Amino acid sequence: MIVMDPVDRESGYDMGRPTADIVTVSSAANVSHANTRGIRGEFTILDAPGEYEIRGVQLMGVATRPPRVEGEPLGERNTIFVVEAEDLRVAHLGGLGWRMSPDQAEQLGEIDVLIIPIGGTPVLDAAEAARLVREIDPKVVIPMHYTPDENDLPPQDFIKAVGATPEAPTNRASIQRRGLGENTRLVVLQPRG
Repeated sequence: MIVMDPVDRESGYDMGRPTADIVTVSSAANVSHANTRGIRGEFTILDAPGEYEIRGVQLMGVATRPPRVEGEPLGERNTIFVVEAEDLRVAHLGGLGWRMSPDQAEQLGEIDVLIIPIGGTPVLDAAEAARLVREIDPKVVIPMHYTPDENDLPPQDFIKAVGATPEAPTNRASIQRRGLGENTRLVVLQPRG
């Protein structure tokens, strides 16, 4: 099992105590993305760019940084992880809060499932997240890192900009290659708080 960006309870969310074989961490400096203490089992932690094969699963980490601002220190690195397993390519964008370079987007390759942060500072705002969804063109989009509305849905400006009708919020999603259609699916997972 793979756990991506394990969250600390102080964030307001509760991931429980999952057991994992692999844990990806997009930002080791941010407890909202790096609570490896909350994971059970003997697992491998990936927190840096590179290509990996662990237990038959292909993983790739792509480093991103915010644009350089003259006179300010270089911003914290965010590592996007792409997992290739069971004939699917899943990209978890971590805490991405800025536009990726064309080279970074190209490194991701073809993505079937895109897990994307939305909600504005420090992550992508709805318009920028929707632009990235259109650029990557995945078959399934799973938004994260946002404050849900009264129906547990992502912000309406994101839904409208993506142009997909969100599926009813659920606790768990099962996605398989044969279930991917022509249109983009907007899968909404209910947060655990």
